[in-house]
Amino acid sequence: MQRILIFGSTAPSGIPLVRYALQNYPEAKLVLYVRSPQKLPADIASHPSIVLTEGQLDDTTAIDRALNGVDAVLSALGPSSPKHPKDKTPIADFYAALLGLMRKRGVKRIVLLGTASARDPRDRFAIGFKAMTASVYTLYYPGFNEFRAIGQVFRSEAAKGIEWTMVRVPFLTDGESDACVAG
Repeated sequence: MQRILIFGSTAPSGIPLVRYALQNYPEAKLVLYVRSPQKLPADIASHPSIVLTEGQLDDTTAIDRALNGVDAVLSALGPSSPKHPKDKTPIADFYAALLGLMRKRGVKRIVLLGTASARDPRDRFAIGFKAMTASVYTLYYPGFNEFRAIGQVFRSEAAKGIEWTMVRVPFLTDGESDACVAG
């Protein structure tokens, strides 16, 4: 039986992610690492495939426990608050610690949410891409800075031996859609 650890499961993107995993991986156990379990919808919180682990992103002991027996990690974490610090990158710091704990536990796979701010060396110049990242830089620098730092963590030695996929989305919206657009 697969065991998948999910971060950010109470966030607007995390709740649909958990529901998708429950529907498409009915045999899997989903370990939800949450700060505020009361934010989970009742159908998720009471589902028999859900294991709740409460903790903060800087609680490496709780994160290490949550990783026990896990096959893969999914993360919908991202800065979403105007209170997000301008000069710090707590989510990138969390990922740096998480990657070390994953290696310790033998968990080799993570899929995480990202944005265009997390540059990739293979990115080609596109005016729309450049305009989008420039506007995020100007209008919400803390988010730009956080995702840039997250990208740097995953392209550093910290990610050595970890298979990772960063799903870089321009923006997220609510609504029904199975459409996939690339490019």
